[in-house]
Amino acid sequence: MNEATAPSASAPWGVLLVDKPEGPTSHDVVGWVRWALGESQVGHCGTLDPAASGLLVLCVGPATRLVPYLTGVDKSYRARIALGRSTTTEDREGSTVAYAEVSPRKRAAARTALAELHGLLMLSPPAFSAVKVAGQRAHRLARRGQTVELPPRPMTVLSVHDLLADPDPAALEPWIEATMTVSKGTYLRTLAVELGRRVGVPAHLGALRRVASGPLDLADPRTVTGLLAEPLPARPGLPPKLRLRWPAIEGTTVVGASGASGASEGRGDARQAISAALQAALIDPCDALGLPLVVIGPDDPRVATLTRLRQGQAVTVDAGHAAWLPSAPILSGEGLPPAPRLVLRDADGIVVVRREATADGEVLRPERVLGPSRVPAPTA
Repeated sequence: MNEATAPSASAPWGVLLVDKPEGPTSHDVVGWVRWALGESQVGHCGTLDPAASGLLVLCVGPATRLVPYLTGVDKSYRARIALGRSTTTEDREGSTVAYAEVSPRKRAAARTALAELHGLLMLSPPAFSAVKVAGQRAHRLARRGQTVELPPRPMTVLSVHDLLADPDPAALEPWIEATMTVSKGTYLRTLAVELGRRVGVPAHLGALRRVASGPLDLADPRTVTGLLAEPLPARPGLPPKLRLRWPAIEGTTVVGASGASGASEGRGDARQAISAALQAALIDPCDALGLPLVVIGPDDPRVATLTRLRQGQAVTVDAGHAAWLPSAPILSGEGLPPAPRLVLRDADGIVVVRREATADGEVLRPERVLGPSRVPAPTA
């Protein structure tokens, strides 16, 4: 169990939903939020490739302890698959490996095959991925020109819907797209290649936008939207870098974590505006988790149970507990065993609890203890 560390009265913490634009890495966005909030504890709950856009879930401050719960969830994407060309990276960023014309019959077959591409699949992740090979990231080995062959692993496609096909009959690389919900660890680039294999044409992932992550949705009005990625001046011998901007909040002031042009006073004003806007967008951790919630008041007799859990003690579930404990869904957090989980909350913070069957009966076991959030708490 992770012990609680009470945040300072002014420290922002909670969960941010960010609409990541194409271009920056997920770590770039994390760095921008750290800079804006002045908070080093920021972590994302599932990376997005630089070429992908959409929902990036970030935990801020003590809420970073909740990353395992928000990472191991199913995710939904709007994926566009380009037919007729394969690439080294299995997306549009790579060099061409093979090219072939796509006949009308193949285009029709691709639509059918994509609709049927669901269920548990055993597929190899892309060589250009973060999978580790002998302690090194596969993409680093691949960029050095080494041959990387990753063994197949389970990838699950839960649903495929809202299919749309390229209306241009003369397109050299006709596309087909759909909204796909997949399990954690499923690579959409791999699915694009697999679709091409089933149809008999080379293929790659042409575009990707994440639209949901577990219970969290890109369409949530609290999502941070309108970010722009602007290239910084080229530096000899160094890779290109981007600067994130939020024009709706910054106005005409140009700022960036790497140091921006303009008067320092203007930079400070813009940073304060961004910080205030991000803090206003923070979501209560209980809301983000989507787990059953029990709110306990100061005079509630259940305080004794919550106190024991907060102290790290397991609590045996008796008839009295069973009367008020809600049914809890089985959640598989990253690195955590699948089990029913719920959240108990009072004015002093929250406790994420796992319901566990033992030889002596069911127990409540505390997994995460967090102090009070500055985000307004839900009422009972």
